[in-house]
Amino acid sequence: MSFDILGFLRNHTLLHGVPETELENAASTMETVCFSDGEWLMREAEEGNDCYFVLDGKVQVHTRSLIGQQVMLAELGYGALIGEIALIRNEKRTADIKALGQVTALRLDRTAFEKLAEASPFFHESLMYAAELRMKHGLLRKASIWSSIPDSELRGLAEITMRRNVAQGEAILREGDPKGNFYMISGGRFEITSTGQQRAVMETGDFFGEIALLAEQPQSVTVTAMEDGELLVMGSAEFQAIWQHYAPVRRQFAEVMRIRRPDLAIAPSFAAAEGDEMESGMEHDLLTVEKAGANRSTRWIDLLFLLGGLFAVCTVMAVWLHNQLWQMAALLAGGLVGPVTYVAYIRSSQQLGLSKVRLAWIFVLSAAVAVPLAWVVERQWLFGVDRAAGGFTELSVPLSVALIEEGAKLIVCALLLRGGRMRFLMDAVVIGAAAGMGFAAVESMVYGWSYLEQGSTGEMLAVLWVRALLSPLGHGTWTAIAATGVWYVLNRRHAVQRTRFVRRRQGLAAALLLVAVALHTLWDFHFVEGLWRVLSMVAVGAGGLLLLYGLLRKGTMEESYAITSLNPLLQNELLIEAAAADAPKAKPLICGGCKTQSPPDARYCARCGQALRRQS
Repeated sequence: MSFDILGFLRNHTLLHGVPETELENAASTMETVCFSDGEWLMREAEEGNDCYFVLDGKVQVHTRSLIGQQVMLAELGYGALIGEIALIRNEKRTADIKALGQVTALRLDRTAFEKLAEASPFFHESLMYAAELRMKHGLLRKASIWSSIPDSELRGLAEITMRRNVAQGEAILREGDPKGNFYMISGGRFEITSTGQQRAVMETGDFFGEIALLAEQPQSVTVTAMEDGELLVMGSAEFQAIWQHYAPVRRQFAEVMRIRRPDLAIAPSFAAAEGDEMESGMEHDLLTVEKAGANRSTRWIDLLFLLGGLFAVCTVMAVWLHNQLWQMAALLAGGLVGPVTYVAYIRSSQQLGLSKVRLAWIFVLSAAVAVPLAWVVERQWLFGVDRAAGGFTELSVPLSVALIEEGAKLIVCALLLRGGRMRFLMDAVVIGAAAGMGFAAVESMVYGWSYLEQGSTGEMLAVLWVRALLSPLGHGTWTAIAATGVWYVLNRRHAVQRTRFVRRRQGLAAALLLVAVALHTLWDFHFVEGLWRVLSMVAVGAGGLLLLYGLLRKGTMEESYAITSLNPLLQNELLIEAAAADAPKAKPLICGGCKTQSPPDARYCARCGQALRRQS
């Protein structure tokens, strides 16, 4: 099938003004090629040595976001020029291009393309403008705080956004400068410092400059290029116009402010709008919470079977062989099975998960610090005096024990919850559970060891089995509740944003601490004996679990609000359902800045605000 290549080039709008001889030379080097449905014309990161004019059919332009998802940038048809960006910039391909049905195209190699560009300034300038616009649009789609803006309008945003190349060591912003532009990083690494101290390192997909614009204050940080890079720059007026026009964008930046500068009083107009949207957003995200619950990790069940099976095997071997090695193995497995499984379950409820290494460190820290501290204080001030003679049948003794032990564990929790990084209620619940269960594990082993020293392997195993089964009712639950109270006292973010509820928070914190101590006291108090004693412990434990369930639900809702605020696409029910269906395949994303685990479809970390990236 013949095709009038010269006639096509002569009538193409981009080639008006190109001398006829140059068009003839170009036509002589071009060839007609065909692609079948679904065939890739170009692949991202490949060498770009040619481009195509589409003659018939349509093609789709795709790229990959920073988290590895396919993003469709455009659908192009007759007359479209594709692949020119790599030729103009002499770089590798920046996108994938796939045939949508049968496609016929003209192939133009690098040599012919460069001759055409040299022969016609109009052709060259038109290509440069189109390539620039398409490139900026692609960069905005890869990882963008503007993801909630419709794509048609995102193209308009690309038109008012400028690209700026920066050199290593160049200062983009300086602390104390007046408010200026909004910056998005399209390449390179940038150091964020404040009063001489490094606060963060930002890379592609991150942004800065919004604090001064939203708070109407001078710049609070200095931003310096750590290497040669590129920025997308938006003026103050354009930023304000977009921010005011889109409610999801206001919600995004409200969350960014809470992350980056919780100490700043936000401009009144911004704070009022954000407050109303936060209330409605929390209610809207109930559905997100319920769907996230259906997608929760069940690895704690595998851990339960693994450790429970190990404990069962060690129990059988210890009874059968009466071997000291098996007895010690049973002691360790029995002390760990309940606490470790409990912490794994609580962590599975957290959408912005703390790392396993950090939780293990908290577990060990509580065992190494809180247990010895409580033991010394109890022996020194409680069990060494006459008033303890009545033991746990007198209310004063279990009350004193509860105050001492919860106080020792909360010292560890307070050290970990101070500062701004542990900004979510779920952080307090998970840290409290890990600290409480570290204490419980050692306590179980101490009780078991005391029976083993007396030569009673059977009693040791019985105590370990009972404590393993009852462990969810005890220390982990009490300390998770108490740690939440400590968090309400220490968390400054709420103190700034919700001033009118300060007294209410203080009352809630005191109530949670008192409830935790009361549950611990009633658990230890021997006001009945025999079967009634066991039933009373179960009742006390059930009350604690019920309260903990409420805290888990509230904490999960808060996390969900923060995640969907920064990542509006996650509010789409279809995306949520797709994520739930794909859960076995999709791995959580780990933030390079704070190491927080985030949902697989998120683009920004709700703990530190930095762009997420799929690790290669």
